[in-house]
Amino acid sequence: MKSMIKAAVAAIFIVIVFSSCQQVFTSSVYFWAEADMSTMTADQKISYAEDLLSCGTTAELAAAFAEIFALLPDDLSTADSGLLLLAADLAVGSSGLGAAITGALEAVTSGGDLGATLLEAIDTTNLATAVSLIAAAEDNGADLSSEQYTNAAASQLLVVAETAGGIDNLGSVAADDPGLLQAQTWAEAGGIDIEALLAGGLPA
Repeated sequence: MKSMIKAAVAAIFIVIVFSSCQQVFTSSVYFWAEADMSTMTADQKISYAEDLLSCGTTAELAAAFAEIFALLPDDLSTADSGLLLLAADLAVGSSGLGAAITGALEAVTSGGDLGATLLEAIDTTNLATAVSLIAAAEDNGADLSSEQYTNAAASQLLVVAETAGGIDNLGSVAADDPGLLQAQTWAEAGGIDIEALLAGGLPA
């Protein structure tokens, strides 16, 4: 199981890096006008938030997340699956994950610890909320993209890591830990073949 965990950690971290790079290079330079979402209708808020996903700052995504989350009913089982996924995407974006990846990689080049640097820079509360929203969206029949699945897996894994006291402590997490199993399920749904990684032989 420890080798399985190591494979999951390695695979999901790789996906986080590439997802982060993709978000940076697909940002629109034309989306610059700031707006007060509190004055918008629900439809306008949704449209604006969708645009922000490709180019918004962490602060802008956090503000948009608050507005979109407020549109959700208390009982998430009755929520629109598309709105749940939008809120989840905003929660991941507002967690600071993209900037944290950049900082963590810079730290590693200087001999630092990728895992420790990453957790210190991320709002795991927002990631935990994203996990709950994605789970609810799945229950409501949402059709998640591969990127949403890998973001969900990364979010869940980082929440488990923080609870365990750090990335290095993931090996001590019980094999049947619900969060760990959920991260693996979502990673595989996102196209990460963990069994193939194990077969390829990771270092012990």
